[in-house]
Amino acid sequence: MSTKASEPLRETLAELGDKLTLLVLFVAAGVFLFPMLLIGLTSFKSRSEIFTNPLSLPEQIRFENYLNAWTTGGFEHYFVNSVIVVGISLVLILILSSLAAYALVQFDFPADDLTFVFFLAGFMIPPQVLLVPLYTVMNALGLLNTYFSLIFAYVAFGLPFSIFLLRQFFVTIPDTYAEAARMDGCTEFQVFLRVYLPLSAPALAAVAIYQFVFLWNEFLYAIIFITDDGLRTLPAGLMAFQGQYSGDWAQLFAGIVIAVAPTVIFFLLFQRQFLRGISMGATKG
Repeated sequence: MSTKASEPLRETLAELGDKLTLLVLFVAAGVFLFPMLLIGLTSFKSRSEIFTNPLSLPEQIRFENYLNAWTTGGFEHYFVNSVIVVGISLVLILILSSLAAYALVQFDFPADDLTFVFFLAGFMIPPQVLLVPLYTVMNALGLLNTYFSLIFAYVAFGLPFSIFLLRQFFVTIPDTYAEAARMDGCTEFQVFLRVYLPLSAPALAAVAIYQFVFLWNEFLYAIIFITDDGLRTLPAGLMAFQGQYSGDWAQLFAGIVIAVAPTVIFFLLFQRQFLRGISMGATKG
């Protein structure tokens, strides 16, 4: 009797728990989305509207704020610079990390475990600590104020995590696949290219998204290694833009949207691959 009587109470408590969970999720989503929505709306307002009605909808959609930020604010150059630096860095990280992970999994060589630990040591060194030594090296090599100063640093910082994630995924691929490919006449590089890379698409997508978000928003090295305004990336350019147009809030918010939009779009397009790659790596690792 007592068990039957407690069943409705359990169902009521479970339903109440689900509603509380939904309420917490809605509140959390509002906390995260409200600043982004406010920035987006402000970027379409006039200067007077921003100060008189900061929380209202724009009376008129002013696309000229984006046009002015893009042309007179120099964002067209900053955007292209970011695409070049992040694009080359990302391609190099994917190529080098996948090759290194494949070698660690497939080849037996002395100190292979020690080599993997050496790569993992990159996690333990904060990028801020290496700023001065890297600046000295880049200065000695004459690479300051060039794309290469950022590309070399970004690739070095991106390799440890990428190698770790891809190695954890590669060890889950059965060796019989590689052996069958070798028996069919594939070289070692062809086994890597035709067997391991296609099977590792979710892990590669996870690495690409994680590194893209980090590289696109990287700020510290971008302002130290690049002082030439024509070579600045978006985060560094946004800081210079803020100092130059500190009184024009509409253009400033339009510039913020231009800087943030690519990472949001990139993540929304590939979020399924990212979550799939992370979950598969965590489960199989």
